[in-house]
Amino acid sequence: MKTFRTHYLIDKDFQLKYAFLLASVAVVVALLIGGLLFYSLRESYHVLLTSGLTDRPEVLALISYWKKFLNYHLLAILGFLIIFLTLLGILLTHKMVGPLFVLKRKLQEITEGTCHTPMNLRARDEFQDVKDKFNQMLLSLQSRTQEDLRLLEDILSKIKDKDPAATQILKNLISKKQKTL
Repeated sequence: MKTFRTHYLIDKDFQLKYAFLLASVAVVVALLIGGLLFYSLRESYHVLLTSGLTDRPEVLALISYWKKFLNYHLLAILGFLIIFLTLLGILLTHKMVGPLFVLKRKLQEITEGTCHTPMNLRARDEFQDVKDKFNQMLLSLQSRTQEDLRLLEDILSKIKDKDPAATQILKNLISKKQKTL
């Protein structure tokens, strides 16, 4: 069964923390690259200035081009990189938080005694091994409950006419256990 999720921010605090961490890394990397480019441009301008080539129009056009590149293109690339890495962080953490959300919900169902179906995850979600172990545990719990039911029904058949109060208690217990399957 294919499951689609429409909410990508399931655990906002967790997901945004890591998304912004990736974006922060992008800012640091962009600042380092920008700093190196700015330093290289400044050193190149200094060499051109000391050699007396800054009066030539071609050299001035090249210097102007690099200044524009640093001012506009580098900022645009930085902005794109920040947005891209933030979205990537949200998508990557979604593949972890989604399965944990499903697991928490299934554990709550077990606590309430209403868990009847195995845990399903999307094929590319993380924690597939945890899902498999959970489903094994659920089958084991259901098998043990069925064994308990058989024992209780056996006890009930043996004391049915002898003790009405105990019979009623066993019937209630059997009914309660049947609801958990």
